[in-house]
Amino acid sequence: MDDPAMPGGIAARKTNRDSVTFLILFLLAFLPYANTLFNAFVYDDSFQVVGNPYAHSFKYLRQIFSTTVWSFQGAQGVSNYYRPMMTLGYLLTYQIAGLVPFPFHLANILLDAVVVWLVFAILRRLSGDRVALIAAGLFALHPIHTESIAWIAGVTDLELAVFYLAAFFLYIKLPEAKNIFWTRTAMCVSFALALLSKEQAMTLPVLAMLYEYFYREDRSATSAKEKFSRYAALWIVAALYLAVRTAVIGGFAAVVMRPNLSWYQTGLSAVALIGQYIGKLIWPARLSAFYLFHASEHFTDAKVLLGLVGILFSAILFAWLWRRAHIVSFALVWIFLPLGPVLNAQWMPAGVFGERYLYLSSFGFCWLVAWSAVMVWNGSVPAIPKFAARAVPALLCVFALLYGAKTVSRNRVWREEGTLFHDMIASQGDVSFIRSDLGTIDFNRGNLELAEREWLDALTTAPNNTHALDSLAMLRQMQHRYLEAMDYSARSLRARPDSSFGHVVLAATLSALGRATEADWQFRVATTLSPLSTNARNAYGQFLVIQGRPEDARDEFNRSVSADFNTDACDELGDIYLSWQDFPRAEKSFRQALAGNAFDSHAHFGLGRALELTSRPAEALVEYENGLAMDPSDAAAKAAANRLLGGAPAAPQTISH
Repeated sequence: MDDPAMPGGIAARKTNRDSVTFLILFLLAFLPYANTLFNAFVYDDSFQVVGNPYAHSFKYLRQIFSTTVWSFQGAQGVSNYYRPMMTLGYLLTYQIAGLVPFPFHLANILLDAVVVWLVFAILRRLSGDRVALIAAGLFALHPIHTESIAWIAGVTDLELAVFYLAAFFLYIKLPEAKNIFWTRTAMCVSFALALLSKEQAMTLPVLAMLYEYFYREDRSATSAKEKFSRYAALWIVAALYLAVRTAVIGGFAAVVMRPNLSWYQTGLSAVALIGQYIGKLIWPARLSAFYLFHASEHFTDAKVLLGLVGILFSAILFAWLWRRAHIVSFALVWIFLPLGPVLNAQWMPAGVFGERYLYLSSFGFCWLVAWSAVMVWNGSVPAIPKFAARAVPALLCVFALLYGAKTVSRNRVWREEGTLFHDMIASQGDVSFIRSDLGTIDFNRGNLELAEREWLDALTTAPNNTHALDSLAMLRQMQHRYLEAMDYSARSLRARPDSSFGHVVLAATLSALGRATEADWQFRVATTLSPLSTNARNAYGQFLVIQGRPEDARDEFNRSVSADFNTDACDELGDIYLSWQDFPRAEKSFRQALAGNAFDSHAHFGLGRALELTSRPAEALVEYENGLAMDPSDAAAKAAANRLLGGAPAAPQTISH
């Protein structure tokens, strides 16, 4: 602890040293991940950030805190995830910097830097400056963290760690706090934010109790009542959180992902998972964004046996540390306790094992490694020669360089979806949902043949892959193979009848077959299942335009804009208003589209047309030229620009969709 009567010169030197330490830790946290700043949105980012209305407008603030994380998808968004802080963080980032990946990646890196500083601050109090600095440095560089930091959707682990560590830091400071009320209040607020970030935060009250009774320095001098007074508030906050969560989603785990997995298999799988987690902490090789899960069914399974070896070794190490370096045995508690909630495979998603689940737990691992290094460095291990002890700083530097190089290299895998998905297949073999995602990438690039092959391959291993089925239905529709398209859609909707996209694809096929009444019904089902889906509403609006129902189409596009502002709906509204010769509203719609996307050539051309028809030729010419700079092939816009340059009057009004 610092001496309040410390002489000014010594205090100044300490402040300078702390500033240098802070700068070093910041650079160690920032530099290895600097190459993620220009990575794209990948994987779940396209749903949770790009396609999430809740992340784009404060009008959904109530829904962020009162519904599950996927509820914006409507009926198909049922889940057991309650992560308000994730969506709130996306919303704030979007409001500040817009819908581009850079600020979201920057937010992740800065949050990680805060975590690194908190690791240092906590361990400085528990194990001293040298252990704290080494542990924080290792934490900053450990490659196991790349998923949590390089992936925008990994922000939940970062938010959890920030608030979890901050709450624990305030907890250990309680006895010396000048104002216990405000310190305890800040601790409870931080803990509440951790709970709203991720479920693993529920382990903090247990961690605090263990620290209070077995590790705090004054544990022998304090009464049971005083001990209870320190951690009781955490249990109260946890109880309130459970009450809120029950009200929101009906309980702690409203969705059981694997109902056919027995408790015996779940227990064996948990042991195997512990072995995997220990292995990745010690040797972070062959990393992957997705790991296939195979339930352990026998006590003699290799993964179960390895897990038992890991548990046994950890127990022996714990017992040894308990006697020889009591406080350091707490590091093992830090490793295993936060992993507890993610060891139950029954309520975990497809990726039962995930590197991101080790982000908080690696605090304990880095503490153990740092303490061991300092013990050797100080010559406290007689069996190790002095020359080896002197080599510890050099070895730590080599270790740091290797970790840093691995982290920088791993970050490149996350730069765009194609690279990420190919890496997942190389690591885990052929996985159906990854194949179907690769097909979508190929489709968007215009490689329809390769996309078809990927989707068909996806169905060979998972015949009910609805993404692949809907995608093939859409492709067959484009190829005018309507009976096959209908068959794929039927298979998809049998597997998942609440899929809004599945109903939209079927509706488009029915429309192409001239079965307008049935198509209209399918569009209505799609928009009912997912009222905030702008894709469904825009597709329905376009169908209504083709059917000669412009008023209904206008209403549908207005609902789309109201759900989540998008330029496609604004463009469609502008076209409708132009066809009605309602030029003021057409101009407003196109300007709204351009406010959202200044490179929208259709909006520039539409706005030019509205301005031309309201006798504002100079402004109209500017818009036509702006649009032609982006799409020089538009013949109508070229003709309009030439006409205005020649001083000719506006051509008769024609609108096409």
